Amino acid sequence: MADYDKNPSPYLQQAFSENSYRLLEWTVFMGVLGSISNKRVLDLACGDGRLTRVLAHGGASKVLGLDVSSEMLERAMEQNAPGKPEAFPGVVSFDRISATDDLFKWEEQADLVTAMYLFHYARNVDELNQMGRFIGRNLKKGGRFVTYTINPDYDFTNAPVDMEKRIGFRYGIVDPPAYTLLIKDFEVPIWQWGRDEHEEALKKAGLSNIEWHPLEFPPEHQDLMPGWAWYLNNPSCIVLSAHKSD
Repeated sequence: MADYDKNPSPYLQQAFSENSYRLLEWTVFMGVLGSISNKRVLDLACGDGRLTRVLAHGGASKVLGLDVSSEMLERAMEQNAPGKPEAFPGVVSFDRISATDDLFKWEEQADLVTAMYLFHYARNVDELNQMGRFIGRNLKKGGRFVTYTINPDYDFTNAPVDMEKRIGFRYGIVDPPAYTLLIKDFEVPIWQWGRDEHEEALKKAGLSNIEWHPLEFPPEHQDLMPGWAWYLNNPSCIVLSAHKSD
């Protein structure tokens, strides 16, 4: 997909950089996930397998990472090769499948479906609904879906001009709801959909108990709040969760 195949280095450098944004990105997401011990997990838009490996570390019994980028999947599979320090060859596997695929069905439905960035790749509401159907079809009754996604309320026009210097990435305005994610010379198209559109896609797929979880720092890092007020007052991302009805 776009620069994920052609020019992934700037994205990967930013994704693995050690900065305070990592705390915002992971704290609430992992807190909402809760225990994943012995769970079957389907990780959508898995990229190079960063979250997939975290899930295996957390005790998941089986994790399947899906993505459309051949380059990202190749990197993910390299990290999962026997002998690699982050390898879980008996637990983790990967496949090149789009989350808009209307036919894919995992051999057993997942206890948990995850996605670190997914819905903003939907180019229109039809694709957003396809993603919802994909999640619902592959999630067992009583299972949970958790995603880290573009905040429907984010004001792209109110971002500081030096956002990339502060946080490692920035956004370009194309033709709302179309935007671009920019990291140095890395560029990928994204779309911002509203809360109602997200929730409707999930409800149509049989999911309920839909909740939006704002980002926050963990209690031991509350001292970072003043320096990040500019972002937390207009956060570009948010955590979204839902359950599949019994």
